[in-house]
Amino acid sequence: MATELFTWHTLSDTLSDFKSGLSLAQNSGVESLLVLTCSQNNYPEEELNALFHACPLKLFGGIYPMLTLKGDLIKQGALIIGFKEAVDVTLFAQLNQVTNESCLEELITSTLKEKNNFCGQDDFLMFYDALISNIEGFIDCLFEHLDHGINIAGGGAGNLDFIQRHCIFTNSGVHSDAILLVALPRTLNTSVAHGWETFDEPFLVSEAQGQTVQSLNYQPAYEVYCQTIESATEYTFNNTDFFDIAKNFPLGIKDINNNIIVRDPILAKNNHLQCFGNIPINSMVYLLESNIDSLVASTEKAAIALLSKLNKTTITTTMIFDCISRALFMEDEFEKELNVIAEHCHLGALFGVLSLGEIANSQSGAIRLLNKSIVISSW
Repeated sequence: MATELFTWHTLSDTLSDFKSGLSLAQNSGVESLLVLTCSQNNYPEEELNALFHACPLKLFGGIYPMLTLKGDLIKQGALIIGFKEAVDVTLFAQLNQVTNESCLEELITSTLKEKNNFCGQDDFLMFYDALISNIEGFIDCLFEHLDHGINIAGGGAGNLDFIQRHCIFTNSGVHSDAILLVALPRTLNTSVAHGWETFDEPFLVSEAQGQTVQSLNYQPAYEVYCQTIESATEYTFNNTDFFDIAKNFPLGIKDINNNIIVRDPILAKNNHLQCFGNIPINSMVYLLESNIDSLVASTEKAAIALLSKLNKTTITTTMIFDCISRALFMEDEFEKELNVIAEHCHLGALFGVLSLGEIANSQSGAIRLLNKSIVISSW
């Protein structure tokens, strides 16, 4: 059986409409609520906090640039999914105060001890503030200290202006610098795609710090990036917004299985490239390129692969975490991507978020931060 009993959405950005939806959800006979809202709504935070405090059901979710419902894109409004189970929710808060690896390790190990190492819980959704500086350190540490493998899917919440605000929902209110792990009552199956291909020979990351690439092949990273694109295309970076071009040419790192992990360059500063994810020093990075047909084809392949894992007689719940920069790249044709998923995942609820970074397992089972990718998850 499908786990959800209630689905409600609105295209209105008013708090009064959201209150009405939340009231309907609370009286629908469900035990827990996934609450997702668009960042464009700008709901007053104090009123949201009061609403969530007063909610008698387990509540979790976040604020995302946009949402999806079946084949439709929701640019403003809200989505509430009610589940018949009272799911277990774990909040890791105030991560801005976790300043080094030992503090992070202490936070995770103490939480795992409280949660009995998530014994009997193998399947999770993850909602997190996309502007947490140490998200990759967190997921690496979590994976390292768990005594069993987990299946996970998630996405970064927040706003496209990259200003950090409160964006994660729990019954205690709206949080920033927070990560939410939601244990699912059923097995989670996932399928991941990106559709990007190598555009040029790899470059050595000769200087880097975290998400900032300072030099490629011992030359300033921004200059190498611009020169490579300008020499092979008609694009020119002079008097052009950096991301308007960069959204077409992400960076890619090959993992040990020869799969490409995409990294989005979002900002150029001091001749450096600021990416939305770490790029290790001494790694080899590729410039990547793609087109709308290739991106949609990769998504359709992922949807078909996911469907092959599922019990054909079971009505599942499917949630997608689709990178917002895919939508920015595809523009008016983005709904082609949503439609191919809807064609193959037509039983049960289908909804999702446009995220700022995606979370999924790699082939080895390790937890990875992805960019410009789509994670389709069903349970």
